[in-house]
Amino acid sequence: MESPAQQTLSTNLIACLGEDDMTDLHLLGADGSKIPAFRTILACQSSVLRKMLYGNFEESKSNIVKLDYNGDSLKALVEFCISDDVLLFDGRDDENSARGIVQLVACAHFLNMELLQKKAQILAKALLKSHKSLACTIYDEASIFGEPTESVKECALKVIREYPEDTLLSTPHVLRSEVLSGLIGDDSMCCEEITLFRALLAWAMGENKVDSSGVDDAASNRLSIAKNLAAKHIRLSSIQPSDLIGTVRKSCLVDERLISETLETQAMFAEKESKVQFSKKRRLPPPGITVSGAGSDVVNGFYEEDGTHGKYPKYTRKCKWQGKERLFVIYRHSVHHWYIAVAAEDGDIGTSSNDFYIGPIEGSVPIDRWRSDRIGEDPSPVCKKS
Repeated sequence: MESPAQQTLSTNLIACLGEDDMTDLHLLGADGSKIPAFRTILACQSSVLRKMLYGNFEESKSNIVKLDYNGDSLKALVEFCISDDVLLFDGRDDENSARGIVQLVACAHFLNMELLQKKAQILAKALLKSHKSLACTIYDEASIFGEPTESVKECALKVIREYPEDTLLSTPHVLRSEVLSGLIGDDSMCCEEITLFRALLAWAMGENKVDSSGVDDAASNRLSIAKNLAAKHIRLSSIQPSDLIGTVRKSCLVDERLISETLETQAMFAEKESKVQFSKKRRLPPPGITVSGAGSDVVNGFYEEDGTHGKYPKYTRKCKWQGKERLFVIYRHSVHHWYIAVAAEDGDIGTSSNDFYIGPIEGSVPIDRWRSDRIGEDPSPVCKKS
């Protein structure tokens, strides 16, 4: 417990939020939440709130001000206005928190609070990194607010595209039907067609979800919606016959005539070809090297094949290091060792002072037996080619 000397003004003000006689305003959220606040402090942090609360608006005469965001986002708004920080979502990784953070991004944009908007964007991106399963929730919520949450939406979409089994397949029930339609029809999904169909089926059989018009998807027949989405987006010819006969036929989402026609076409094609693979990914991962387990965490990640250095292939990736975007590279120097290094700021490679790790002399990138070099830290990494 803090001593009186350790307590700050912001600490005392936040504590006063729990005392009804100490606050002079309540923010009314879209979910009915009433969040206590201090009128003057809110006005000091936002030019928009200042005009609302002290200008020629009805909010200036009321002790209750309605803002169309949920309770969590408004609590975080009040917390930030008092302390210049947002701690409300620390340690939370549930769907409500994810939606609250996205709404905080939109709320901060509406109130012209640039610093708060940036903090909320950082929280959203950190949650996507640590909990991929929340990507669908974040994408769904960000789709509501348009341009103010576009950057968060794009980050969530990137995660969904790269990890559809961990996101779209595991939590489709959090999506509104119009958002699900866009994802099922996305040609950049890095997965098999049957995965998208299974996600659609899971959504059809899952929890109820209210769409943007306020209509419950279950009340308007989720199965009917799913049938329409399957007919519009699912490429039956890219699904293996065993899955067509099993998962697709049993789902009752696809007309039996279409299933039969697809199976017939596949059979005719298989008769002509000696080697046939019906299961196809929409997009294959680019060729490259995945580095993991390095003590210098900045070198961990995916390096895309990027031409050659000498007569050997070279792999690169860009990321921030020491406050700047830098180019990291895996290359073999002439007839010598393989290196994992950071390129000079002018793009040159081959400077020993920029080497993190050195690998054995082999014809291709070594899997293991790397050791730390000038600026690398133990443990040494493992490399996997894709």
